Amino acid sequence: MMKRRFVSTSVALLLALGMLGSPAPTRAAPITVLGARIPFYLDRPEEKRVDSLIYRGGLLLASPASGFGGWSDIAVSADGSEILAISDDAHWLRAHLTYDRGGDLAGIDSADMAPMLDLNGRPMIGKDGDAEGLTLEHANDTKGAVLVSFERNVRVWRYDLKDGFTARPTNVPIGDWVKPLRDNEQLEAITLVKPDTLLAIAEAKVAPGDDILAAFETYPGNGTAHSRMLSVVPHDPFAVTSVATAPDGGIFLLERRFSLAGGVGMEIRHVDSADIREGAHLEGKVLANVGFQNTNIDNMEGIAVRKGRNGETLLYLISDNNYSPLQRTLLLMFELKAQP
Repeated sequence: MMKRRFVSTSVALLLALGMLGSPAPTRAAPITVLGARIPFYLDRPEEKRVDSLIYRGGLLLASPASGFGGWSDIAVSADGSEILAISDDAHWLRAHLTYDRGGDLAGIDSADMAPMLDLNGRPMIGKDGDAEGLTLEHANDTKGAVLVSFERNVRVWRYDLKDGFTARPTNVPIGDWVKPLRDNEQLEAITLVKPDTLLAIAEAKVAPGDDILAAFETYPGNGTAHSRMLSVVPHDPFAVTSVATAPDGGIFLLERRFSLAGGVGMEIRHVDSADIREGAHLEGKVLANVGFQNTNIDNMEGIAVRKGRNGETLLYLISDNNYSPLQRTLLLMFELKAQP
């Protein structure tokens, strides 16, 4: 029954958009994106509490544009009016959001999509463009400089988006600690914890019993990597998919699990700023741990943070549908519940 409800909503969106789709943009171009509002709990649509979070609205997104989907990380503007996302096949998405009178996420009113360019100014093709992590050089400035991490061909590139999506990247040095990482579980998450310090985190541990590798990289650096190691204590069977710097100087970790036995799930942790230091084993506090059963989650891959109009901390999550008709692109917003 749950599957039929998911599929019927997705099909309705696709029918509204037209089934044929349009070519993938070869340069920045407006695209049509429809967003259907969704509850978090399928069986309790009025329920808003999600462990230590409060659900502030979510959207099921669909577009006829070829290449739409696979969104692996996200950033959000200071006022929440705009998101910036990157995809597994090297596309940018810039979308403008709408909210209802209560400030809950309500819809999308416009969007643009464009290919990410390589060092030579050409759109990337295939796994060389497997973009996974996104962070902004200046907090919540989605039109300034950004850093993007890639899997497969592991690297971090800086794009200055002040002139739009025609920006060519420059290389950001990272250390050799990434070399033992496996093919599809490599450099997954990045965030600037300080203006001169990039925190980079792998997706999963290299061997059973290990922590998940992480490092501080000096930014912008002088062409040579300067790595200072730390790690993330794994919460099996979860893998790290994204990280974002919190307003209090700590970090939020987004994690995802998938197995045939346990299904899909997501976990969000907060790590205090005092615990984020060289040699640390980052553990943090679990804010939410939810499964797929009777909830609107999917393959949750990206997290972003901003302060709301009343000073509240708001988290935005996006899912990677792997370009599969069996998965969905979801954009969810949560508020961090005030602690007693």
